[in-house]
Amino acid sequence: MPAFFRFLAGSCWLLSLGSSPGLLACASHHATGEAKLVITHGGTYSGTYASTESGVACIRVATREPVVLDGCQLRGPGNLIEAGEGADLTVRNCRGQGLPPTRDKQAPGRFLDAYKAQRLTIEHNQFAQTSGIVVNRWTPAESPATPGAPGPTLTVRYNVATNIDGRWRNGTSSGGEGFTRASFLQLNTVQHLAGVDIAFNQVLNLPGESRVEDNINFYNSSGTAASPLHVHDNFVRGGYPIPATAKDSFTGSGLTTDGDATTSETTTAYLEADHNQFVGIGNAAMNIAAGHDIYYHDNRLVSSGLLPNGQPFFAGFAGLGVANYYKQKPALFFNHRVANNIIGYVRWGGHEPYDNRQDLAPDACAPCAATIHLPSPITLATENQEWLGWLAKVRQHRVVLGPVARPGHPARP
Repeated sequence: MPAFFRFLAGSCWLLSLGSSPGLLACASHHATGEAKLVITHGGTYSGTYASTESGVACIRVATREPVVLDGCQLRGPGNLIEAGEGADLTVRNCRGQGLPPTRDKQAPGRFLDAYKAQRLTIEHNQFAQTSGIVVNRWTPAESPATPGAPGPTLTVRYNVATNIDGRWRNGTSSGGEGFTRASFLQLNTVQHLAGVDIAFNQVLNLPGESRVEDNINFYNSSGTAASPLHVHDNFVRGGYPIPATAKDSFTGSGLTTDGDATTSETTTAYLEADHNQFVGIGNAAMNIAAGHDIYYHDNRLVSSGLLPNGQPFFAGFAGLGVANYYKQKPALFFNHRVANNIIGYVRWGGHEPYDNRQDLAPDACAPCAATIHLPSPITLATENQEWLGWLAKVRQHRVVLGPVARPGHPARP
C-alpha cells in the first residue's frame, strides 16, 4: 500500500448505536442527560460548573429555545457542554479545562458535543486538555424569518484551544488502541449547510501533552455551491503521536476532508480553505481524502521535522495530498482545486522538491498548482516565524482571541 494511503487520516467510521443510527465512532462522548446544569428554557446563563465524573457534563442544553452561555467557567473529565437535538446555542467568553478521565477507554470530554443542533455560535472561548468540538448531524431551521434567505448556521471563531487530547486513562499507545481520534473541530454528516464560518481560531498542541488526530475534520459534511464551508485565517500548530518520537504511526493532519458516503449528495463537498497556517503537524498538513468541489488556496504549511526540544520528528509524511482514499466513484470524487499554497515540509528521506522535504505527496497531488516551495532549510526558527506572522495578522485585523472583557465583567487572566 502506498505510504500516502497508509498515513492518510481515515479517522472515523460510522456505527449504529441504539436509537441514534450512524453516530461517529470517534465521537465517543454523547449527550447522556446527566449534567451539573440542565437548561430547559432559553436565556443567558453564566457561572462556574464543575464535574468529577467522565459521564457527567458540566452543562447540558435540552431546549430548542435560544440559549447563550456567556462567561462560564467549566471544569471536568467529561463533556463540558452538551447540546441536544434542535439546540439554538451561543457559547462565548467561556473557559474550559478538561480533567483526566475517570473511566477506562475514555478520553477527556469535549468542550462542546452537539447533536442535531439548529444553530451554533462558538466564539471567544478558551479551552485546554479537552477532545475538542464535535458537531454531529444538523437540524434545519423550522421556519426561516425570510423565505429563501440563509437559515441559522454554524460559526466557530476567535477561540483559543490548547492540547486537544484523545488519550484514554488506561492507554496512551499511538496505535489502534489507547486513544479516541479527537479534533479541535469535527463536523460529522452536517450536510448542505450554508453560511458556515470557521475563522481566526488558534490551536496549539504540545508533544507529550496532547493526542490530536485531524485538527479539523469534515466527515460526510458539506456546504452549498453558492456558500461553501469556509475555513480561513486559522493558526494550528502541533499534531503528534504518543510518544512524539514514534516512527510511521500517526494518521492525523491539520485539515482533512473525510468520509465514506456513496452519493454525491452525502459526501463531503463544497468547502473552501484559505489563508490558514498549519505548522509542525505530523502525517500531512492538509489532505483531500474524500468528496468533491474542495478548494484549498493561499495556505501556509510549514514543518521543520523537529520537536520543540530539537529532537527529530519522524511522523511527518507530506505537506499536502489529494487522493481518493475511500476509492469513491468518479461521480463522487471530482473538481478539486489546490493553488498558491506556500509549503516547506520536512520529511526525513523525502525528495520533493529538495532532500529531506516532501511538500507534495508523491503521485497524490494531481490538482496541486502554483505551489510556492520555501527554501531549505526549514528549521524551528522557520516555524517560530510563522507564529510571529500569525500574531501580526491578528493585530492587523484587530482580532481579539479568547474571552473578551464586557462592561462589568472583566476578562480573567
